[in-house]
Amino acid sequence: MINNPRPQRSIGMTSLVCLVVANMVGAGVYTTSGYSLQALGSPTRVLAMWAIAAVIAITGAIAYGGLSRQLVRSGGEYLFLSRAVHPLAGFMAGWISLLAGFTGAIAFAATTFVNYLPANLQIDSSREKTLVAVGLIICAALLHLFRTGTGAIGQNILVCVKLVAIALFIAIGLAAVDWPSAGAAADSAAAPGPDFSTYANQLMWISFSFAGFNASIYVAGEAKLGRRTVRRSMLFAAIGVSVLYLLINTVFLCTAPQEAIVGRGDIAAVVAKHLGGERLGLAVQLLVALSLATSVTAMLQAGPRVYVKMAEDGMLPAWLIPDGDVPRVAIVLQAVLAAVLVCAASIHDLLDYTSFLLSVSAGATVLCLLLPRFRGQPGKRPVVLWPVLPAFFVVATLGIAVVGCLYRYQQSPTSLMLSLAVVASGIGVYRVRPGRSGSR
Repeated sequence: MINNPRPQRSIGMTSLVCLVVANMVGAGVYTTSGYSLQALGSPTRVLAMWAIAAVIAITGAIAYGGLSRQLVRSGGEYLFLSRAVHPLAGFMAGWISLLAGFTGAIAFAATTFVNYLPANLQIDSSREKTLVAVGLIICAALLHLFRTGTGAIGQNILVCVKLVAIALFIAIGLAAVDWPSAGAAADSAAAPGPDFSTYANQLMWISFSFAGFNASIYVAGEAKLGRRTVRRSMLFAAIGVSVLYLLINTVFLCTAPQEAIVGRGDIAAVVAKHLGGERLGLAVQLLVALSLATSVTAMLQAGPRVYVKMAEDGMLPAWLIPDGDVPRVAIVLQAVLAAVLVCAASIHDLLDYTSFLLSVSAGATVLCLLLPRFRGQPGKRPVVLWPVLPAFFVVATLGIAVVGCLYRYQQSPTSLMLSLAVVASGIGVYRVRPGRSGSR
């Protein structure tokens, strides 16, 4: 293990909450419900899936908070799995983040960002879209390259603007809801619905909209009053975003005619145009773009901290370790990898298989609460309702991952093959890593 000066604890509660919110609120909430409505056939059923996913996310936030109370360092899943299970388990979690998790998510968000820019900007060719997406990644990286506090302040402002805009849209939408009609739609949920696998598959996709509820753990080593702020920021953000998701999806599903939104990936834009015409539609389009931009900045802040911790433990090259409190080299590496993926032919297959790997990683991490290193002692357990609460999250998350894997295998075996390739390559790199004697 390489000794490194303790990082400056400069990230406060507000910045931590904004980091989690920025990681959570991305494209998923603005696109998923149209497809879910097509599959489930009832707005009530769709809202029920969002509510179940919210419970899983809040449970996960509590569980991760229990882990952070015992080990307040940056590193995320890598840190906990390497300490509670084995260095290889932690390395695989970090490898997934480096090769696909943060990198793929950043590339996807940047690419999707371009698609939500106003048409009058005339960004039409694939080359122009690629340049804009790469430019967004570069700007987000520059935001975090200098001082942690400066990047956090800029991100906080963007997140606050986004939340105010979402609140205004929800207020406009709720005022326009025809509640008697909404009640009639609820009655339709009593009719026979789809089979269990359809429900499970939709829950899987909706649950991915809650990904990022654990973002605080990636920068825990730089958080002021670490144990308290890290734990509370995840819980407060998870609860707040869950309420926001339920409200905004109520607007989506109960304002526009069902036939106008069923199966639509741009349900937010469709509903906005129904509520306020082209102007509100354009405003929501810009809101989605802002959400994606803040997601890129948040992930570029969180991801590099994992790689720094791995380098400190001898799992990755030592040149990733920063001299000060800003991991500049790791941020640049993260940005370069994401930019390379943007320039690749397509990243949708990448996200398809990484969603399974990341679910397994999250479930395995919370499972650490049941192992000797992090389960505490009788009368002083790390979380409430131990062991039921962590066990619920593990079973739910891994169950969703298995259903998703089986579904993807039926659609295309390529996704499973790519997942296995990531695991195999990670094991190979672990065996030849620079610091074979890294610390547990």
